[in-house]
Amino acid sequence: MIPPFRRSSSTGRSSAARGAPEGALSQAELDLLTFFLDDGAAGGELDSLGRWLRDFEDRATAVGLRLNRGKCRLSVAPGATIPEALQGIETCPLDEIQHLGVPCGSPEKMRVFVEEAAKGAERKMRMIASLPDAHVALTLLKFCAGFVSVVHLMRAVGAVFDFAGIDQATQSCLATITGIETDASAWALASLPVRLGGLGLHSCADTAAIAHIAATFDGEACLSSLVTPYVLPHAMLLNEDDTFLASLEDPRLAPFDSVLEKIQDVLQARDNYGGRGQKVWSTTVHGERRKALLDSMTEELGRSGQLQGPALALKQVQIRARIQSCSGQHASAWLYGNAEADPRLWLSPAELAVAIRLRLGLPIAPMPSICRLCGTGSADVDGVHARSCFSGGRRTRMHNALRDVIADFARRGLLAPAVERPVFSNTERKRPDISYVRDGTTVVLDVAVTFPLQPSNPQYAKRAAEKPGGAATAYATAVKEGKYRGIIDNEPNPREWLAVPLVVDTFGAWCPGALTELRQIARKSALREDRTASAACQDFFHQLSFQVAQGVARIVIASGGARPDEAVHPVAGGSVTASRVFLPGRTCSLAGQPRSQ
Repeated sequence: MIPPFRRSSSTGRSSAARGAPEGALSQAELDLLTFFLDDGAAGGELDSLGRWLRDFEDRATAVGLRLNRGKCRLSVAPGATIPEALQGIETCPLDEIQHLGVPCGSPEKMRVFVEEAAKGAERKMRMIASLPDAHVALTLLKFCAGFVSVVHLMRAVGAVFDFAGIDQATQSCLATITGIETDASAWALASLPVRLGGLGLHSCADTAAIAHIAATFDGEACLSSLVTPYVLPHAMLLNEDDTFLASLEDPRLAPFDSVLEKIQDVLQARDNYGGRGQKVWSTTVHGERRKALLDSMTEELGRSGQLQGPALALKQVQIRARIQSCSGQHASAWLYGNAEADPRLWLSPAELAVAIRLRLGLPIAPMPSICRLCGTGSADVDGVHARSCFSGGRRTRMHNALRDVIADFARRGLLAPAVERPVFSNTERKRPDISYVRDGTTVVLDVAVTFPLQPSNPQYAKRAAEKPGGAATAYATAVKEGKYRGIIDNEPNPREWLAVPLVVDTFGAWCPGALTELRQIARKSALREDRTASAACQDFFHQLSFQVAQGVARIVIASGGARPDEAVHPVAGGSVTASRVFLPGRTCSLAGQPRSQ
């Protein structure tokens, strides 16, 4: 359980030093005092405990709080005389003590409780995996099962119990939903936060120790206002509390020296713990895990011997570029849908499976074949050719879908956008995708989608590997900016014109200039629709991100990894023939919604 906080002894901090009334709790000699927010546990001699409880209730009343005695439990030895101050509180055996809803009276009862909770989480995940809509099921897995369903247990019991079973159930649920069996590297990436290029399916086993340590320190803020004087006896935590010590010595934390140093600073009172420890420390751990994962993936590629020289170097850069691009702002807005958005903005099971495979760097086919879009190129197992192929008109459809979403939001913001109309006085050949007048300036927008891993231009991959949106920025600078520079310079008043390339890569990362302009459009629409700018941006970028993810997935599926008359290849645990994708328990066309078989 959460390690105890104890009141100060005669040599400890005085009540006056903490700004409390002199003599507060001066007669309460407790052996145990631990709090997590408004839930606490106190232990000691019954008379001392009674005096402490009376004083505690007086102090709580003074700050507008009330002790709910109906929810309190008193554990005493058989035959003990209960003082008047503790009368009326329900008693229970020592081995049935609970704190924060978790049994702590005996290790055996705690173990059974955690195991039952884990079984409940696994049952919930099996139910989620059985849903016919894969994208909705994935969203429920992220927000309603797995990590989020047991985080309170991790904060209570820490690394004493192994939560690896929850992680295995989450991985199995993901495989059932998408038909994707993830290897060690892919699952390590999937367990990273979405903002770092993962799927946000956090590992319970890797987080339990940090959660418990943070919960220990989080109780200090509550104690400082309700229980005075007190100290946090760090020596006791390190020497007497097995649960805290097990979390602190968890081997999963050993590689992260920076986090351990921060925890030691708090323990030795060198740092004033300001709360939010679980989020802050987990963020540091996730960042270092991502760096280690990138290093291991590139090193493993070199050890495999499959590639040599420049080809190996390019592939290693492409791995980093892929994960960096997936980490871009709003790049992953499609991943978990938007409950308030159009119900059509959910991927079909086939599209979702392809999008997840591309994100995790998994093959989409067992062997290469001839591209069904152009009929000449090789549709490789990684989907590189498909995302570079301009045949079939599907890239144009994706471009037009993005253009229409942007124009719709601009129209909702009363910007009166013109779509693909001549606006320049010196030429009618150049028709920007969208144009409108804002604050006296004519803004022309040119929408483009680029593939950062294209072999013909390795410079894009290098730029994408450096920072999210690097490939989009490089394409905007090299291609789009020069396209309009000369035309605008020849206008009568060049300063009244602004050309903005809206370039996004196939993983969803936008160039910085595009993000700035798109946010302005969202804010304009928010003012006219009486909603916050944040809500408008979320809705806007979700729609844009969805169009990119769906468009890319449809291109890859249409290119095909196998001819209809050849052996079909698995996608999402099923098979692909022509433009239809068959999955276990689900059938969908490229444009249709999934339906049960």
